Amino acid sequence: MEALMPLNFLWNEVERLMDIRGIPNRDALAEKAGIHRTNLFKISKGTVKPSLPALGKLCFALQCQPGDLLRFEIGEEDE
Repeated sequence: MEALMPLNFLWNEVERLMDIRGIPNRDALAEKAGIHRTNLFKISKGTVKPSLPALGKLCFALQCQPGDLLRFEIGEEDE
């Protein structure tokens, strides 16, 4: 069986970039990115991972690259 590649979304990096870009809160980010605020709330709480289109919208709004918001982590079960 092939192991899944665990990609973790880094909400703390989103918050850091929001601060740098002068985006005051999640609602402002949702509006700037064109993502429904409910979906952004779920992403921020880790309930769901962002889809590729949502990741692209976040990157556009935050002026960053997808790799800035993702981390590949290998656990013991993946080795």
